[in-house]
Amino acid sequence: GQGQGQGLQAPQDQGLSQRLKKVSGTICLESLKKVSGTICLETPASGRGRAACGGRQMVPDTFFRRQMVPDTFFCTFFCCVVAWLLVAGKPPRAQDSILGPIGGTTPFGAPVDVPAPAPLAAAEPLPPPPAAQQRPDMAVPQRPDTTVPPLVPSPALQVPGLALDTRPEPLTLAEVLLSVLMHYPLLQAVERERGIAAGRLTTAMGAFDTNVNMAGNSLAPGTYENYRSDFGLSQQFMFGGMKAFGGYRTGFGDFPTYNLAQKTADAGEFRGGLTMPLARDREIDRARATRAQAQLDVALAEPVIERSRLDYMRSAARTYWAWMGSGERYAAGERLAVLAIERDKQIELKVDGGVIANIERVDNQQNIALRNGIVIQADRAVQQAAIDLSLYHRDPSGKPLLAGRPRMQPVPLPVKPTIELYQQSLARAYGARPEFQRLALQREKMLVERRLQANQVLPGIDGQLVGNQDAGYGKSPLSGPNGLDRQVLQASLVFQMPAQRRDARGKLQTLESQLMQIDRQISYAEDQVRAEVQDAFSMLERAYEFHRQALKREELASLVASAEREQLRLGRSDILRVTLREQAKFEADILEIAARQEFWRAESDLRAADTSLGPESPGLLQNAPPSPGPSSPARPPELVPPGKRVGPAAPVNPVPPVNPVPAVQVLPRVIPEAG
Repeated sequence: GQGQGQGLQAPQDQGLSQRLKKVSGTICLESLKKVSGTICLETPASGRGRAACGGRQMVPDTFFRRQMVPDTFFCTFFCCVVAWLLVAGKPPRAQDSILGPIGGTTPFGAPVDVPAPAPLAAAEPLPPPPAAQQRPDMAVPQRPDTTVPPLVPSPALQVPGLALDTRPEPLTLAEVLLSVLMHYPLLQAVERERGIAAGRLTTAMGAFDTNVNMAGNSLAPGTYENYRSDFGLSQQFMFGGMKAFGGYRTGFGDFPTYNLAQKTADAGEFRGGLTMPLARDREIDRARATRAQAQLDVALAEPVIERSRLDYMRSAARTYWAWMGSGERYAAGERLAVLAIERDKQIELKVDGGVIANIERVDNQQNIALRNGIVIQADRAVQQAAIDLSLYHRDPSGKPLLAGRPRMQPVPLPVKPTIELYQQSLARAYGARPEFQRLALQREKMLVERRLQANQVLPGIDGQLVGNQDAGYGKSPLSGPNGLDRQVLQASLVFQMPAQRRDARGKLQTLESQLMQIDRQISYAEDQVRAEVQDAFSMLERAYEFHRQALKREELASLVASAEREQLRLGRSDILRVTLREQAKFEADILEIAARQEFWRAESDLRAADTSLGPESPGLLQNAPPSPGPSSPARPPELVPPGKRVGPAAPVNPVPPVNPVPAVQVLPRVIPEAG
């Protein structure tokens, strides 16, 4: 260029272009425009150069020469250095990878194999450092071992001394409930309430025992030497509050005049008497009230035992269904692991043939390890469920039995509950629940106590009749004040009563309040029983509907997973997508198993609420359809000829609609008047 307004001269432009080509080998001045995206050079025909930076307005050549040339030089130099680093950098080769033939390309997409620089002629190779001085980070990386270790059977159930139940027959719920009734220790402990109540009744009957009294006395030597003996009987009767007594005594020797009554004839003296209350203690007294309450305690032990029996059998039933479901979860985990193991064999063949990279097999190997972990956790759940079930499942000697896996069977399919089932359960619960019987008996005990305290308010008026008669020689010869011809018959009337009688009145007031408490508790027990039956039926009905949806989801997830595996076989999918589909299928299996468990747990709760749970009552199990059994073992999909459509032979059934909760009719309960 010439003059002040001229741009860069052509030799300068050519020199810059030649230098750029020499450094990068591939980048020219036009390439530099594309790399930077901000600098553009123009040389118009007039010879005057213009510069455009980004999308900005062109400026005169003088400004370009004076202001933009330094900036252009630095930008050009920076872009050249970056280009040299990108081109001269050597990518890792496939055989250098620690994971196998992964493959390597340049950032621009083309594989690059840059030869290594030749060694300098004057340089001599240095001896390797001693092994002790080598740094760990300088060691040559070794290919890791990606082989998944096989599963090792658990020795937890092989401990000596454990009682294992390995019979081939399936373990039924009735067998477990019968074992609870016969051998469960806590139920046996509660059943001892019968003996406790019987002991209390025996204690209460002690007030009506026949009392025997005997005494002997000798006074010798002394001023008055005499010998005395006494024998007596007394009996409290269970009716009328009457009490009878009788006896025999002797008195021989010398007696002072003030104790002549102790002397008897040669054959001794017979006596007898009767005491009968006329007001207080005539209808009821403390002894008879205690006996009546003890008899009620004997009857009261039965609802306590029945309540415990229902609770323990309900707990045993829920544990049984948990054990059954754990076996199906274990089978689902095994099927999931088998899919990955079978796929690994196919991937290994493809890796050996160079079809796919080895990283695909490594990814599947870690998936195998993950699924083996799921199997191990499921195995632990099976062992825990068997241990929990052994508390209820016992041998004839009462020793816990660990049920083996041969005794497992699939959880039955749910049965649609009806409104008639609810009405029958509610009516049965009103008539047989132990809470009503227990509260009624407690009310009876309160009534007995109230009768007693009402009787204690009456005055104490007792009539007594006593008689005695001497017998033997010596009664006739003597006469006068020392005569022994005594025949006495005495009648008396005794009156006794506190003036205020606050003790009996206070107790009577307390008992009236306690009876009102019992009445309110009976009313609440009716509401509580109805709520329990309603809740159990609601849970049962909703569990049935939930299982319908879970079963449909399991069917659809199985269809999608099978189709995705077929897509992988045809090369249209990858391991990640297949893994996600299989994981969704596994989760659907677990949810469907849990739905079946929840239904039968709710069925056990409903039977416990209406007191029909027991080994003799199968409940809805007698109407359960045949169980589908465990799914078939997982296997790779069969080969499909090219061009054949992959998919179900029949159209997919639509998702079933959700049915509303049926309205329940509350049945009134009439509480009979106790006592």
